[in-house]
Amino acid sequence: MAVLRLFYLLFFVGVLYAGESHKISETILSVGGRVHVSAFYTSDQSSFFAGKIALDSKEKSKDIYVNARDSRLWAKTRTDTQYGTLRTTVEIDFLGTKEGKADKNDYYPRLRHAFVEFGSFGFGQTNSTFNSVVAIDTISYPMDDTFLRHSLIRYTFDEKLFAFDISLEDPKTILLDAGGSKIITKDDLLFDLVLRSRYYPLWGDIGIAFLSRIITHNDATLEKKDSKYGYGVNLSGRIKTFSLDDIRFNLHYGEGSGRYIAYGAFSEGVIDSRGKITLTPVYGGHLGYRHWWSEKFRSTVAFSYVGADNSLDVLQTGLDKVTKDSYGVQMNLFWAPVKNILTGVEYAWAKREVESKENGKTNFINLILRYNF
Repeated sequence: MAVLRLFYLLFFVGVLYAGESHKISETILSVGGRVHVSAFYTSDQSSFFAGKIALDSKEKSKDIYVNARDSRLWAKTRTDTQYGTLRTTVEIDFLGTKEGKADKNDYYPRLRHAFVEFGSFGFGQTNSTFNSVVAIDTISYPMDDTFLRHSLIRYTFDEKLFAFDISLEDPKTILLDAGGSKIITKDDLLFDLVLRSRYYPLWGDIGIAFLSRIITHNDATLEKKDSKYGYGVNLSGRIKTFSLDDIRFNLHYGEGSGRYIAYGAFSEGVIDSRGKITLTPVYGGHLGYRHWWSEKFRSTVAFSYVGADNSLDVLQTGLDKVTKDSYGVQMNLFWAPVKNILTGVEYAWAKREVESKENGKTNFINLILRYNF
């Protein structure tokens, strides 16, 4: 709650300064955020994430759900020093809270960003360097979304047409045991290393990132202590087509890169009863076309897929909990009637199959109303 009180204070300071940035001593403070309301027509048993789509046997009837959990507050500072510009960002939303009760909606804050940038260096919590360089313009996320937000230390070399990043990132590891249950290891010895290059030609944006990591399990109760080298490659970008239209894409392949893709749908690997680790290859991609009907109306049609080659020779039970692959389709229409206001409606459909050969399908309609301040 202390974090929330701090943001309330910063918010009222921002209101007093009429939404503008003002110099306070040697530091410029800016405060902003957004009010975001979503209305869903879907089943309460399902979710539009690759690893959480309910199997058909568990799907229930659809209902309407409304929430404001994706509202955000942020505070930013900028300080000019003799060694360069120092910038900080702190941002929260309320997505860490489940749906509110019938008589109240007590949404609690969730930390998104707490990041410091000083010249070419940055540290704190923010989006992973391995993430896609351009997000697809949809309300829901693609099945293969290569996105993670955690603690890291990063160096950036940035020119007008080219940028290069190198970062050391939080090395958490998730493995599956023979029963398909997740094990979060506590034996990570080295940071994950991410190298990324970005290119900004006149015709779009292109980025390629390489992930390198050591995955270790060192349980004294197991016969074998094992470590494996994991890696991942992510290619993403945006290609301009006609007028304001563009194509947005992402391609990913990795072994031991599971937690960087599809929001935890896949593990880094499996561990047998002796303690031997077998890494899981994970792959996926998405493709979307965004068309501007006018200056205020735009639409995106997108397709996405993600899959994994799970080690069935190690996994013996619990196969109905282990995702094999998922794919989805999204279509939407956005309208920006005036500056800082966005409305949109999206239809999304997705299917998930697990290693037991069961599958589940979901579809929903999502309406959003958003005001950025």
